[in-house]
Amino acid sequence: MRNRKILSILIIIVIALLAFAVYKKFNAPVTSAEGAQLSEKEIKSLVTKVSKLINIPEETPVVATILKADQLIAEQKFYAGSKDGDYLMVFPTAQKAIIYRESEDKLINVGPIVVDPAAQQEAQANQPATEKTAATTTKATTTVSAEDGE
Repeated sequence: MRNRKILSILIIIVIALLAFAVYKKFNAPVTSAEGAQLSEKEIKSLVTKVSKLINIPEETPVVATILKADQLIAEQKFYAGSKDGDYLMVFPTAQKAIIYRESEDKLINVGPIVVDPAAQQEAQANQPATEKTAATTTKATTTVSAEDGE
């Protein structure tokens, strides 16, 4: 019973660290063209618009504006077709990513978030014991990619 409780707590901690790292990876919070932070109301508006186009998870996404789309396209095929100013919506718990173009009210791409297990193992092997959990989460999310989905 005690082992099960400890395991549950560890899983919750790892999920929380992973969600935080994904948040940091995608440069959230989103900023508008004027450099002002988007409000919760604006993010909810984006979620409402996207939810009319596709069923989305019942969680608050991490939202980031795509900048340097050409560079992202060269790095990961998930970004193919995206343009600067499109929105990347990441649903960490549901492990889903969406690229949305508000100007056309159009989904550009949708796919699962895939964590590279080799990157997790490499991060664990290269870090001191006290830093292994945080490093694994950070390294895993730096290799998180969303592959072509629906």
